[in-house]
Amino acid sequence: MLKKKNDTTTQFHTVFIPLAIVVLSCSLLILVNLLTIKILYSSRAYVNGESHYSKAQKESTRHLTTYLFTKEKKHWLAYNTEIKVPMGDRAARIALLNNRSTTEVKKGLSAGRNDKEDLDTMIWLFENFKNVPFFNKAIIKWGEADASIEKLVVLANEIHQKITKNQINLAEKQIILSQINSIATKISISQSQFSDTLGDGTRTIKNYLLIINIVLTLIIIGSVSTYYNILLNKLKRLTKETRQKNKKLIIANKELDKFVYSASHDLRAPISSLQGLIEVMKLEDDITECKKYLSLMHESLDKQDKYIRDIIDYSRNTRKQTNITEVNLSTLINEAISQHQFAKDSDKIKITTDLEVEKMKSDELKLKIIINNFLSNALKYADPKKDNQFFSIKSYRNENCCYIEFKDNGIGIELEYQDKIFEMFFVTNNNNNGTGLGLYIVKEAVENLQGKITVLSQVNIGTTFTVIIPEQYEAKL
Repeated sequence: MLKKKNDTTTQFHTVFIPLAIVVLSCSLLILVNLLTIKILYSSRAYVNGESHYSKAQKESTRHLTTYLFTKEKKHWLAYNTEIKVPMGDRAARIALLNNRSTTEVKKGLSAGRNDKEDLDTMIWLFENFKNVPFFNKAIIKWGEADASIEKLVVLANEIHQKITKNQINLAEKQIILSQINSIATKISISQSQFSDTLGDGTRTIKNYLLIINIVLTLIIIGSVSTYYNILLNKLKRLTKETRQKNKKLIIANKELDKFVYSASHDLRAPISSLQGLIEVMKLEDDITECKKYLSLMHESLDKQDKYIRDIIDYSRNTRKQTNITEVNLSTLINEAISQHQFAKDSDKIKITTDLEVEKMKSDELKLKIIINNFLSNALKYADPKKDNQFFSIKSYRNENCCYIEFKDNGIGIELEYQDKIFEMFFVTNNNNNGTGLGLYIVKEAVENLQGKITVLSQVNIGTTFTVIIPEQYEAKL
């Protein structure tokens, strides 16, 4: 009788333990997935809210610029309508940081044109993740953008007072326009960093989710296979459902990543500036002033064109598989020079080549991207104070590697920035013409070729980039 009782107890444990493990693992899996979905949904809400913030900021800037030059009251009223959006988000952030009432927070978020259905999840994410590194960093970037918005508001009020009192001339307008553009640029950078930080956080969450899902799935499979064969069919169903959920989460996260990277505020900034200048030019009869406005328009279009070309290069570089063929470096260099021959001040720079290695086996598209970016940077960052401006390209072999050296005597790169120039969207403080994508794309292209890149630079002396590509790359494919 005792033996039968012990056998019953053993059988119970044999059945209960794996069942308990399976139930517990599945419960954890569902809980983790639900929590992750809520986090991703909340992050999506913040990204969407940032989009409204960005659009309203740019519209308010455009109306303020137009008001500065036209003095039309409708543009002042339009500016005040749009500026309420970022100011509403600012009020919500301050209320959240100071643990004020939910009603006050929702009032600010609603003023920021956030969807009413998203408000609760946005508050939940802020309250529970404000001390988590990725979200805390995003809050800091949010605060930096708000600080710039406050400066814009103060500047706008000063403009309004001067226009009301008719105490502003054309020279002052040009200075104020530069101040507006400077503030708008700082806001765009903070907004971009805010979105990028959220994107990095959601990708980290995705990676943790995949690891947890894999571990829990293995536990479920092991427990059922070893201790409980009866649950085998149910296990297959649960595993299939789990994989489907994982696929949906991965797809959703990829779409979120794509949105974060495509929400480049630099795409709209030149358009907003161009629209404002067009409005002003409609009211201008002086041909000299019109030419000035056309010059400003041309600069805006150049910035837009550069950013779009960088985005295209980035897309082509990341999506296209490496295709090794015999490449003629001389031909690629001549094509690049031809493409940039009409660039501003290109005729002032002497371009020379010294190609010990003229033909090599590599990826033609990636080499084009590398050469074009370095040539473009040499033109963009040339030192106008020097009479003998130059850009040279040299190639040679050393230890089974092909070296391609790009050298100029431009303005150079400060030492503190040399470790950061290859980061995505990084732009040095001494120039606001870059997109922050060029050198990042170059680095990605070089790494795809299993190579590496080095930089030597001195301020006011020049810069030398050296790309090192292994000759045995083709054999590794």
